[in-house]
Amino acid sequence: MARLKYDEPSLFVFANASLFRDKIVTGSFDRKAKIWDANTGQRYHTLKGHKLEIVCLSFDPHGMLVATGSMDNTAKLWDVETGQEIFSLEGHGAEIVSLHFNTDGDKLMTASFDNTAKIWDVCTGKCLFTLKGHTGELSCGQFDFTGDYCLTGSIDRTCCLWDVGTG
Repeated sequence: MARLKYDEPSLFVFANASLFRDKIVTGSFDRKAKIWDANTGQRYHTLKGHKLEIVCLSFDPHGMLVATGSMDNTAKLWDVETGQEIFSLEGHGAEIVSLHFNTDGDKLMTASFDNTAKIWDVCTGKCLFTLKGHTGELSCGQFDFTGDYCLTGSIDRTCCLWDVGTG
């Protein structure tokens, strides 16, 4: 077991392991994410760039990218090897509370308290679709295994199934 130690106090820490279980990414209310060696606990990178707290994160299926979502209404894509920010995904009107890569790793879905989800092209950082239909804040979103569909859940007590090809 590796113990991951934060150098500074943090109100909230959460983690996600890469598919290969060799790296862990943690996020915190200190506005930073950190990439760690899962075996030794050594910190590889500290990812800085969000203006407010990080509340969700995920590795892409290939373990090459990390996505972080924040209360600053943005998601960011980061290179795992270098720790550099690749894209800042902007367009939500409220905090991003959930994000998920599709199985191929070429699309990212973000779900927000602005009642919408967005599908992003990971290679370009461009928004492909904004999914509108909920009347309340979104609490989660996820692609199915094929990547053809995604599902969103909301505090309006509904779930919506979306066709990823048409939005």
